[in-house]
This record gives sequence, structure tokens and C-alpha cells, in this order.
Amino acid sequence: DVTYCRPTDDLHDVLSMMAKRGLVHVPVVDEHSKPLGVVNARDALHALMAEHKYEASLLRDYIMGIGYR
Repeated sequence: DVTYCRPTDDLHDVLSMMAKRGLVHVPVVDEHSKPLGVVNARDALHALMAEHKYEASLLRDYIMGIGYR
């Protein structure tokens, strides 16, 4: 079976699938199975970490009374 993901797939789910199968790269295809690109595990992890850092920053500012940026 060929492993791939779609642009609409959740990044957490894609990374989980990659970890289970021991993959570092997964092709991204559209609804017609046309290749669009490749997801790299390291880049995906960096994106998730940046997202979590931003969310933590928003929460910290909200709690400290600064409000949202």
C-alpha cells in the first residue's frame, strides 16, 4: 500500500501515521491523486511547535491581563 496524505488532513494525524510506519517523508496528493508535495516529519514538528508556542503566549497574555495580541 502506498502511504500518502491530503492537504486537508490534520497534521497531528499525519505525524502519528508517519511515526507508526517509521516514515520521514509522506507525499501529499489532491482528490485526483495528483502529487502536490511532500511532508517532512522535521518540518511538520517545527510547525506544530510554533503553533503551540503561539497558543501558550496568547494564554499567558490573557491570564496576565494583557489581552490578546
